[in-house]
Amino acid sequence: MQANDTASHRLTIPFLRLGLGVFLALWGVDKLVATDGALGIFRRFYLMEVGQALVQALGVLEILLGLAIVFGFLRTLSYGLGLAADTVSTLASWKEILDPWGLIWGGGNAHLFLASIPVLAAFVVLFLNRRDEVWALDALRARRPAIP
Repeated sequence: MQANDTASHRLTIPFLRLGLGVFLALWGVDKLVATDGALGIFRRFYLMEVGQALVQALGVLEILLGLAIVFGFLRTLSYGLGLAADTVSTLASWKEILDPWGLIWGGGNAHLFLASIPVLAAFVVLFLNRRDEVWALDALRARRPAIP
């Protein structure tokens, strides 16, 4: 890898981290603000009846996870949980991804679910590059000199 490649790589990963962390945090906010919609999503995509309190608790946890990703805190754990959550979400909407215009299973206009493919790919890239990040909170803490 050339020097410029390394420099651009070190700048790229923080942008990916920030974007994905904010993305997850906003989905968490959505669970708090539009709880009825989230209940419908659980019913339709996860085939689960859950209560409002559980959805709101998951929203808070998703916000915290998003913030951990934004700051690069506990990278292996937070990036891994973000990847796992997005993988489950993507797999739950497999029909909409395979048939976004409803030509096979009906249901109509679901082409926005196609965006889950690059988001999942971005989470994979972030997780695989978690040790290369120099601007994450974990990396900054590791470089800090020890106090005698």
